[in-house]
Amino acid sequence: MDEETKQLLKEDLEIAKESRALLHEIVRHQKLATWLNVVKWIIVIGTTLGALYYVQPMLTGLLGTYSELLNGMRETTVKTLPGQN
Repeated sequence: MDEETKQLLKEDLEIAKESRALLHEIVRHQKLATWLNVVKWIIVIGTTLGALYYVQPMLTGLLGTYSELLNGMRETTVKTLPGQN
């Protein structure tokens, strides 16, 4: 092999090594991004479920009061309208 071909092969090998290193870095960043996305959704879903667990007793009390109010309105009847005897 002549000297020029050897030099071109060395340069090609260096470029291939750099490309491989960059590719591995890109793959590592993609894996990290995927895991961070999973963690983000776990936090979002966990926070939502935690908030529902915390707020559920208040909602139950509020719905109970609303039901009592509706039952009280159903039991209340108007016998006569004002002005009519």
